[in-house]
Amino acid sequence: DNIVICCVLVLRIHWLMEDFTKIFHDPWDTTWWLGRSYYSTYGNEWPGKEDPGPGLRNPSPKDAAIVVVTMSILLAFVKGFFERFIASRIATALGIKQCKRRPFAHVPVLEEFLKANCYSTPDDKTMQTLSDRAGMSLRETQVWVRRKQQAMLSTRHTKFVESCWRFVFYSCTFTYGLTSLWDEDYLWDTKYCWIGYPINIWAMKEKIYWYYMIEMGYYTACLVIQFFEVRRKDFLQMFIHHVATVFLISMSFITARTRIGALVMLVHDFSDISLEACKMAKYGQRIEAANVLFGIFGLSFFLSRIIYYPYSILYSALYETRSVTDTQSPSLTIINSFLVVLYLLHCFWFHLIVQCALKFARNEQPEGDLRSEGEAPTSSEDEQTDVKKLE
Repeated sequence: DNIVICCVLVLRIHWLMEDFTKIFHDPWDTTWWLGRSYYSTYGNEWPGKEDPGPGLRNPSPKDAAIVVVTMSILLAFVKGFFERFIASRIATALGIKQCKRRPFAHVPVLEEFLKANCYSTPDDKTMQTLSDRAGMSLRETQVWVRRKQQAMLSTRHTKFVESCWRFVFYSCTFTYGLTSLWDEDYLWDTKYCWIGYPINIWAMKEKIYWYYMIEMGYYTACLVIQFFEVRRKDFLQMFIHHVATVFLISMSFITARTRIGALVMLVHDFSDISLEACKMAKYGQRIEAANVLFGIFGLSFFLSRIIYYPYSILYSALYETRSVTDTQSPSLTIINSFLVVLYLLHCFWFHLIVQCALKFARNEQPEGDLRSEGEAPTSSEDEQTDVKKLE
């Protein structure tokens, strides 16, 4: 029996590697995207050639690419307008002042060094060397470096404005997604994500199509904007998260696995709402409200991403695809791998949440928020006082 099992396993691995290599010969080979069972019946003829009917859309990568780029640009403009004319005024009304930074001279030698070293503070010996190269005294160099570092940090006003935008966006997308999926069978029983795949569920409803386009446009914009924002301490984890999210949304869209994809997006938006609300309360120095919202966020994160996500969505993607219908393919293997990566990131973030909660329980003050590398002084007077310590 063991010999037979080993032979079957080796044969299965051989078929899988053979299917993986087909994409290098034909990028649209249905064996790679939809599996051997589909290829044996329909060959390389992709589904969705016929008109899907009113209220339905067939997945079209070319059309979706145009829509996603347009949506990313549109969301960037909406984000800029909202942050400048709405969120900024809300912050001012709550007493969160905009920090006016003092100008300082342009010193190419120091700027190049700080940029190459991620704006970390140089040691005493390096500081002396930099002051000699820049033709400045040691004290002037220290003051300049400190002010440059402060200029690269976000103020409470900036952080509040950013969190306010994300709070509104996640609230809107979660509400839209939940109302769009409420009457769908697969929201309540995930096996319906795969019954009849791919022929019978290839076309997607119009409202789910736009849910996909909005989410894909948003995370595509986040992936790019991340390199122009303040570097967070979990920059690498967030970069992996954005890449995995964009890849998952794109792959699930191309292969019409949009039902399971919509559930993944809904779960992520749910806990993000309370997270951004908690940050807004913290930046507005509403400590009691921030503590309550943090508890709500921790509970919602645990229920949605640590419990529901693996036991419902991940289970469906890994096991129900085998028991309900034969949809095994290299593309599904890659999608499932990224779903596992997302869950590992969930565990990492939940570890940070638990650490923060334990500090609260011990009456310790957490150092910044969960994603912050630091915060600039809240006013020009604070900045001036901080710099004078070096003088």
